[in-house]
Amino acid sequence: MLSRWPLLLAAGILVFVGGLHSYLGERLLFPRLFALPDLPLFRKDRAFTEAVLRFAWHLTSLAWWGMAVVLGAMAVNVVDHHRVGMILGATVLLTGLIIVVTCGVQHPAWWLFLIAGECILYGTR
Repeated sequence: MLSRWPLLLAAGILVFVGGLHSYLGERLLFPRLFALPDLPLFRKDRAFTEAVLRFAWHLTSLAWWGMAVVLGAMAVNVVDHHRVGMILGATVLLTGLIIVVTCGVQHPAWWLFLIAGECILYGTR
């Protein structure tokens, strides 16, 4: 038996936590972290390192928001393979796009997320 209110409550909590996580990361964590003069660098590039750390942090929030949408769809009984695939595919595609926008094409994961997102959308159409 499906009970709506716990699913909606969980979805709401995930949306809230995702927003708070991103906000607090930008407000409290990144300024301190990026002020470190001896921050270990990826590819000997400070800007790339900061972009990778920032997008990785925010992609956690994006994943929680994607889960919240799935839970919301379950709560209102509109879940089928197609809808779940659309939600997951969009979340994965958005992940790939965020990587390209924040780190550029030099980060090796963007194209994997775009392919995976397309596969999800195609496989659940």
